[in-house]
Amino acid sequence: MTGLRTHRYLRLALVGIVVAVAASVLIELIRSGGRPLPSISDYYYSPAGGVFVGALTAAGVALLVLSGRDTESMLLDIAAVFAPLIAIVPTGYRGEPSVPSEVLPTVRNGVGVYLTMVTILVALGIVLAARGDLAWRRVAIVGGTASAVVIALAILAFAPGPAAVFPFPGGINLHLVATVCFFAMFAAIPWVTSFGEDPPAAGYRRVYLAVSVVIAAALVTTVGAAIANPDTVGVLIGEAVALGAFAVYWTAQTIERWRDADPPSILPR
Repeated sequence: MTGLRTHRYLRLALVGIVVAVAASVLIELIRSGGRPLPSISDYYYSPAGGVFVGALTAAGVALLVLSGRDTESMLLDIAAVFAPLIAIVPTGYRGEPSVPSEVLPTVRNGVGVYLTMVTILVALGIVLAARGDLAWRRVAIVGGTASAVVIALAILAFAPGPAAVFPFPGGINLHLVATVCFFAMFAAIPWVTSFGEDPPAAGYRRVYLAVSVVIAAALVTTVGAAIANPDTVGVLIGEAVALGAFAVYWTAQTIERWRDADPPSILPR
């Protein structure tokens, strides 16, 4: 019963994290006289920045701890790889492809901690798989993804040359890349859940499929607005819709799985 309660509370916590981010942005919006920033990510540089960073870091931990069903579970783990990066690697300050010099040491420190922790977790996954406590397939896919992210990030953040323009190598916004990768997982997860080995009831399935489509559309809107005109609220709208759909999915699935036992995906195979 303790494990079941923990599973429930983790799911509720993820919904609470979304509420915390929304409340923080709303409070800052009111404080600033109703003038919205171009994106939720831009609130990193505002008084809401602490909640933004803390919430996304907590989300990464919760997603890693939660276990879904098979492919769903691995997509959750991959989402957990990208969630902290959204917080650690900020978007450009005031729409510029750069981070203020006084902020950059904080960013590099966070990246260093991220590299350390992910490396430890990948090594731990290998040990657990060797002991038979974790599926090798899961370690290979999730660990391989995490390792690729760690290697690329280490080069971009600390290697001579790329480090000089971090976090905008070649003009690419790494924060936006991490955000797209995170929400891409959450566009895929409801879809996978709907057609998995243990599909949900018809009502929940309709909700999950709708969430999948909404997040995918929000992603397209976000990327398009970021490329076309990042100074407008197009990115803010896209991020807000994706975040709202994320909360809807977790709320619905928490209700659906309230009395579920441990899912089979946590067992080695």
